Amino acid sequence: MADTLSVRDYADALVTELATAIEAILGGPVAATAGETAAGPGWVVTFAVSGDLTGTKSAWMDQAGSAAIAKRVMGMDDEPDAAVVADMLSEMWQQAAGALVMKDPYTGVKLAAGAPSAADAADRPLITYALNADAAPIARLSLTAAIEAPQPKPVAPASPLASLPQSASLDVVLDIDLPLVVRFGRTQMTLKTLAALGPGSIVDMGRSPDAPLEMLVGEQVIARGEVVIVGGNYGVRITDLASPADRVRALEG
Repeated sequence: MADTLSVRDYADALVTELATAIEAILGGPVAATAGETAAGPGWVVTFAVSGDLTGTKSAWMDQAGSAAIAKRVMGMDDEPDAAVVADMLSEMWQQAAGALVMKDPYTGVKLAAGAPSAADAADRPLITYALNADAAPIARLSLTAAIEAPQPKPVAPASPLASLPQSASLDVVLDIDLPLVVRFGRTQMTLKTLAALGPGSIVDMGRSPDAPLEMLVGEQVIARGEVVIVGGNYGVRITDLASPADRVRALEG
C-alpha cells in the first residue's frame, strides 16, 4: 500500500472523514472542497503516523472556523473559549482518524493525534481545503505530511517454546495465567452525545439481546456464549469455540 497511496490521497481521505464527523453532529451536509492558500491564526493537530507508513501529519484549521464549529457543536450562544475549541478539535480529529483506519486501503496505517495547539498557517507547505456546511463556507483547512514507507523489520527470533519437546511446550503453556475478557458489545458516539450523558441515560450498543457474548484472550476471540448464574455470580456458558489452532495463536499473541 505504501507504494500506491499518495500523501494527497491520504490527506483527502482524512479531511473527508472529518467532514463526516462534523456532519453527524450538525445534522446538515458538510463537505470539503479545494481551498485557497491558508493564512492567519488557527489551530494545528499533529498526528504520529505508523504502520505501512511512518512519519508525521499536521492538520491546521483557521481560528474563526474552529470557534464557529465548536459553538455549533456545543450548542453555545456565546463565543467558546480556547479550551472548548481545543477539546472539540481533539475529538473531531480523533473521530476522523479512527474512522479512516477502518477503511481500505488505509487499514495498515495508524494515526495517533496529539493535543491541539495555537499555530499560524504561514510558511507551511500545505494542501488546502474549504470546509462547507449547507454549501456555506465555515472553516479553512490545510494539511502537510512527512511520511514514508518504514524500513523492513528484523525477523523475530523463534519462540523458546519451539525448541522444547511437544509435551514440554504444552506443560509450559498450560501453567500460564491469561486474562480472559468477556465483551458484551461496543459502540461509537459523538462528542455531543457523550457530553449529554447522565444518570438514567441509555446507550444503544447496537446488539440484539439474543446475540452471544464474545470471549477474548488479548485481541483474539476464542469463544462465544451466553450469560448464566454460577453460585450467585455471573458466568458464561460456551456455545461456540474457536479451533485449537486459533486458540494457540491467541496464546502466542
